[in-house]
Amino acid sequence: MVFRFVCTTFATIINTCRQILVNKFLIKIRKKKRLWWALTLLAVFVYLGTKAYQFIDTEFTVAEELPFYHIGSRPDDDTLRVVIIGDSWAENHMKFNCNALFQQYASRWINTPVKCMTKGKEGALSKEIYHYMFRSYTQEDPWMQNFCTQPLLEEHPDYCVVMSGINDTWKKRPVSYYTGNYRLIIRLLLANNIRPVIMEIPDFEMGKWLDENRKRQRMTYRIYSYFTHVVEDDITPFRNGVRKMLTDTGLGDSILFIPAAHWLPKGHHYSEDIYQTDHIHLTYQGYHLLDSCIAAEIITDYKKRNKTIGQ
Repeated sequence: MVFRFVCTTFATIINTCRQILVNKFLIKIRKKKRLWWALTLLAVFVYLGTKAYQFIDTEFTVAEELPFYHIGSRPDDDTLRVVIIGDSWAENHMKFNCNALFQQYASRWINTPVKCMTKGKEGALSKEIYHYMFRSYTQEDPWMQNFCTQPLLEEHPDYCVVMSGINDTWKKRPVSYYTGNYRLIIRLLLANNIRPVIMEIPDFEMGKWLDENRKRQRMTYRIYSYFTHVVEDDITPFRNGVRKMLTDTGLGDSILFIPAAHWLPKGHHYSEDIYQTDHIHLTYQGYHLLDSCIAAEIITDYKKRNKTIGQ
C-alpha cells in the first residue's frame, strides 16, 4: 500500500510538472504566434502605406522640377517655328496633318517661312506632359521615347503651344496639381527663350462618354473627387487657377494666353461640325477654327515683338 501510494504520488507529481511545462510551452507558442501576427500585420501596413504614399506622390502631387537643359542658339534665318505639345488634342493635331493647316493660315498674315511641328499623347496629364519634355526622363523606356518632346524643342521654336488640362479635370486631379505642373512647363520654355502659348481648357463633356465606355473608371474618379473636390465637367476652377497662377508668379507677362472664347463659337452646343460625337475631341473642321485662331494670335504677337517683320 505504501509503495502504491508513493508511486501514485510520484506519478501525480510527474504529470503535474509535465502539464506545467506543456502549459508554459503553449503560452510561449501563443506569445510567439501573437508576435508573429503582429509583425506580419506591421509589415503589411508598412507595405500598403508605402504603396499608398507612392501612388499619391505619383498621381496627385506636382512634379519635382528637373534641371533645365539648354537648346543653344537659334538658327540664323527668318523662319517662324512653332511647336505644339500636349494631350490627345495635340496628338490628333498631328494625326489630322494640321501642321500644314497651321502653316497655311499663318502664311496669310506673314511673308516669312512658317514651320509647325506637333507631338502629343492621348490621356496625358500635365505632369506627364512636363516629364515628356525631358529626354533624360524618357530614355530608359522605349515606349515613352515615342512621346518625348525635347527633340521638338531642340528645333529652336519661337513659340510652343501647350494643350493640357482636359485629362487633369476629368481624372479629378487637384487644381494645384494642374497649375503647379503648368508653371514648370512654362519655366522650362522660358529658360530656352521659347514663348509659351497657353491654351485655356476648352469646353468638353465627359459624363456621357464615361457612362458608355468606362463605368468602373468613373467610380474610381468619383472617389478621387471626394478628396480633391473636383466636380465632374466643371472646368471653371481650373481656368481660374491658371489665370491666378500666371498673376501670382508674374509669368503672365512672358506668355501668350489664348482664351477658349477666342476660337470656340458661343453656344456651339458641341456641334458635329466642331466636336466629334464623344464631345471631347475636335473634328478636322474644329481644327480649322482652332488653328486659324492660334496662327492669328501668334502672328499678331510675333509682329508686336519684332516690329520690323512684315513691314
